[in-house]
Amino acid sequence: MKITDALRSLEKSWSRENVLLKIKNGEDSEKIVNDFFNTKKQEIKVLTSFINTKDKVLLNEIESLYKIESKLINKIKNSSFTKIDLSENVKDQKKSLEPEQNKKFNFSLFMMKWSNKFVFISLLVISAIALTKQAWA
Repeated sequence: MKITDALRSLEKSWSRENVLLKIKNGEDSEKIVNDFFNTKKQEIKVLTSFINTKDKVLLNEIESLYKIESKLINKIKNSSFTKIDLSENVKDQKKSLEPEQNKKFNFSLFMMKWSNKFVFISLLVISAIALTKQAWA
């Protein structure tokens, strides 16, 4: 199996929407990861055979980035700001809450699309580096 085939297979099978659905259905994150790892062992084996020490450093940096993003999301989620007094004007309240709901939806959609593309591009860069090194060796 070629590295490009392995990367395509991994990307197609790891759908953020499916993972979110599994989480909403109460599946444990460890189970989700272990199931994916067990079903895609061959592709992961091909991928890891092309990863060298410099690539591992890059993967560690990407992992740190995701940890920071996770902390930021938790901080945003748990932040408490002064809320609008509900007894004032009901119409103004509805108008002010609708854009907030749309912003939250767009923000989560942006994060899902951006993160998925970032990981895919990173994997492609890693494989390109590995293939270039292999070609010059």
